[in-house]
Amino acid sequence: MEYNTTQTPLVIREYGRSVQNMIDFVCTIEDRDKRNDMARSIIRVMSQLSVQDGGSREDREHQLYDHLFVISNFKLDIDSPYPIPTRETLHKKPAIVPYPSNDIRLKHYGQSLQRMISKASEMHDGDEKTALVRLLIIQMKRAYMLWNQNVLDEHLIAEQLRILSDGKLVYTLDMHTDVVPELPEIGYAKKKKKKKKKKNNAKF
Repeated sequence: MEYNTTQTPLVIREYGRSVQNMIDFVCTIEDRDKRNDMARSIIRVMSQLSVQDGGSREDREHQLYDHLFVISNFKLDIDSPYPIPTRETLHKKPAIVPYPSNDIRLKHYGQSLQRMISKASEMHDGDEKTALVRLLIIQMKRAYMLWNQNVLDEHLIAEQLRILSDGKLVYTLDMHTDVVPELPEIGYAKKKKKKKKKKNNAKF
């Protein structure tokens, strides 16, 4: 009786010992046509054993053929419908994704708001620009109140608008709005609503 501890380790445990033994046997077949037929049969068996994780049929079959070559330790020589992988290509490290280097001066406002402020700074003076600046101020107030659970400081908003626009946008008194932004209840800022006890007015 053979134990797993005395046998060669499984390359991909998902397919089990039987599939690995079949692949090892196919590698010993000298006739190329027979190897191709046996490989296709093994692919069908692997398809039934593997977990279906979505994707197209072609992608799934491509993955099965890659696993077939991996289990054979890249020794199997057959006519594959897909590019034959090598040890180097499968273990090749992916290219490093560069980290965004955009400079966000006031991070709590986010990059999108900073872009809109830069766009508004390039506009010509007029009613459209004034209306856009008012909307930007409202959005800045929302962001400020979201991360600062304090009294809204109009002077601070004006100063930060000047910083983000490089001095091109000015928060004047005619742009002042008394609208208090409604904030979503998230995290620790979420207040629990107190339930009022119903008074029992029943008379005895």
